[in-house]
Amino acid sequence: MSIRFDVSHLCSFVTEIRDLLAPEPVYLVGGMVRDSILEGYRRGEEIPDLIHGEDWDLATRCRPRTVLATLRSAGITTIPVGIEHGTVMAVRERLNVEITTFRSDGIYEDGRHCQVTFADSIEEDLERRDFTINALAVDLSSGEIVDLFNGLEDLQKNVIRAVGDPDRRFAEDYLRMLRATRLAAKTEATVEANTLEAIRRHASKIQNISAERIHDELLKLMGYMRPSHGLLLMKETGLMREILPELEACFGVEQNQFHSDDVGMHLLKTADAIHPRYPLLRLIALFHDLGKPERKRWMKDQGDYVFYGHQFPSADKAVEIMNRLRFPTREIDLARRMIENHMVRLGPEATASSIRRLMRRVGRENIRSFLRIRIADRKANALKGPGLEPGLYHVIRTIRRIERDMDALKITDLAIGGKDLIEMGLKPGPIFSEILHILLERVLDDPSRNTRECLLPLADEIAGAKGRE
Repeated sequence: MSIRFDVSHLCSFVTEIRDLLAPEPVYLVGGMVRDSILEGYRRGEEIPDLIHGEDWDLATRCRPRTVLATLRSAGITTIPVGIEHGTVMAVRERLNVEITTFRSDGIYEDGRHCQVTFADSIEEDLERRDFTINALAVDLSSGEIVDLFNGLEDLQKNVIRAVGDPDRRFAEDYLRMLRATRLAAKTEATVEANTLEAIRRHASKIQNISAERIHDELLKLMGYMRPSHGLLLMKETGLMREILPELEACFGVEQNQFHSDDVGMHLLKTADAIHPRYPLLRLIALFHDLGKPERKRWMKDQGDYVFYGHQFPSADKAVEIMNRLRFPTREIDLARRMIENHMVRLGPEATASSIRRLMRRVGRENIRSFLRIRIADRKANALKGPGLEPGLYHVIRTIRRIERDMDALKITDLAIGGKDLIEMGLKPGPIFSEILHILLERVLDDPSRNTRECLLPLADEIAGAKGRE
């Protein structure tokens, strides 16, 4: 199979770099080659000719210091981002181009760290890559594709296959096992049998990989159309048991008559039901029912199972996972708030004050994200039928009115503060927090009370009552 890209359409910056490094050939490698070919196939083009994307990864025989000196002498801003691994970054305006010297197999001691060895040919460089669909290179002078391992055929067949011996490929970097499941989700592909079996054999060694790298792979997975495709592969190969045992425990846990799937499949479908532009929300949705297995109870009078209070252990487990995978504190806090509140009643009977309290708990700025998870939770249950849950339009209208009127939702939104309490003759201390929290509760019930004229007498009354206790 022969494919030639039309290099006359290359961006001028990449063409300039190619010409500066001549007569040494320069190749485009990596995901941009793969995705450009896939894009062509999806448009029905047997021979796609254009390169799509902005993630330019180039490969050359030139050693990194030669690349650095050559580009700098031409006035190009160049950064030695990974010069010990052979990588130099060229920068112009908002375009970053990475140029890496050909590499061959190095020495891997633990499936994580490699001793880099430079090579002299593109063939050697492609031999050490992870999967055949990633072991493709475009000669930027001729546009011809170098395909040593039938990567083009695997792209057409939608197959993820390790380059050469899969055991060796994974031993070089055990993260590649997780990457295989992610790429399968990205391209809606299957994993070739020998590659799949090798992942099963080595799944436990994913523990050798840093939490930060696993964190990054999971978030990338959440950005694809159906993350469930990759998650089911993780379950099938044993990777889920090693990375997300709390999620693994949810499979096979049947629910009650109101649910169409077991807990595990429901969680996967809920994540799928949120738009890919919200990867963090999808991950939170994936965790929202993790506490159900431990809260499952048979109610004889109902003749069915219940999961009362499952939102709280679910939030605890989500926090544990996200701490383990080194998520930022603010994202962990968001997950807890979303999950702990996901069972709140939002029917037609929901009052404005209850909705204000919900907005206070999850954060005014997060209420739309909360509703996305809520809508996805329902959408993932085939027994619920199409459309939004009853009363949700009423809730949305109320939220819009609360936002329009800028109703107070936290203490700093109150018309008075600590300075006013001092002017009333009170001494700073715990009583300040008590008074302000009581005032906020009154204002959450009736936003019209949020005026100095109303709150100052109320504060004085509460202070007097506290003084008499």
